[in-house]
Amino acid sequence: MTLRRPTVLAAAIACAAALAASLTACGSSELPDKPGGGAKSGGDLLSRAPVGQDLPSTPTLERIRKNGHLTAATSDTDPGFSEKNPLNGKYQGFEADLTAMLAKYLLGKPEVKHVSINADTREALLQNGTADAVVSTYKITPERMRKVAFGGPYMNLGQAVLVRKGMKGIDKAADLDGRKVITTAGPSVESLKKVAPHATPVIFQTISQCLQALRDGRGDAFINNQAVIVARAQKDTALEVLPFTFGSASYGIGLPKDDPKFREIVDGFLRTVEEQGLWKQSWKDNVSPLTKQPVPEPPKPGGAGGDPSAATPPASTPTASTGS
Repeated sequence: MTLRRPTVLAAAIACAAALAASLTACGSSELPDKPGGGAKSGGDLLSRAPVGQDLPSTPTLERIRKNGHLTAATSDTDPGFSEKNPLNGKYQGFEADLTAMLAKYLLGKPEVKHVSINADTREALLQNGTADAVVSTYKITPERMRKVAFGGPYMNLGQAVLVRKGMKGIDKAADLDGRKVITTAGPSVESLKKVAPHATPVIFQTISQCLQALRDGRGDAFINNQAVIVARAQKDTALEVLPFTFGSASYGIGLPKDDPKFREIVDGFLRTVEEQGLWKQSWKDNVSPLTKQPVPEPPKPGGAGGDPSAATPPASTPTASTGS
């Protein structure tokens, strides 16, 4: 009996190791295909994504090629748009797809180094060279265009409203008048003033702080762009998106201000992925399951550029509607 114990123990250890390996393999290769997770689109899109040919040399492109990756400032908490998968560490969603495809277009391979951001750090990251691009629901405004350039636009969004489930009395944007409305500083506050001039903005630095304030009752509603609102509503069943939006704005890829040729490269990339149907495929796989709306027509890139007068989309440009 004594002589057999090591053999039995070894067999048990081997069996346990095999079981652990099997579970690990299952966890890494069979990721849940949840709505907005990007599991359907990522690999297929990247295999079909274009590689830029005969791109002109620019300071930003040379830095990217020297580093061997695109350094992109992105969100890691926006389901459907840009979210970090906790199981494999990969980024997934519509904007994550665009970022990976842009890297492939520039480098021939989808190598991306993700840099975390908040609403107040985007311009600084581009100005000091920490990021090559910002791909994170970055609204194109004249003020921002004096500091950075924009590729695109690549999507148009309205402002959406998130409330505690069961909240009554807010049926349209004007009903926000006289209420405490939670949001982040910047464009959302400006949009609120236009539709509800007597609303009281309750401003926080981060989306997470806004959501907690809404749950705590420190405001009646939380407003932000549709991407942020719809994505967050997926994670909290105590909150709901109201069935209306207001305003319309263009969103672009933030780029260094002093490299106009690189902006032209990015515009060319966006035109290519739209023409090849990759834009619509990624939106269909990632965003439509959340919004329950058809895939919109993408805006035509090249309208943003470096001209602040191009910061507002034309009235005829379709927008992505969220419904309820």
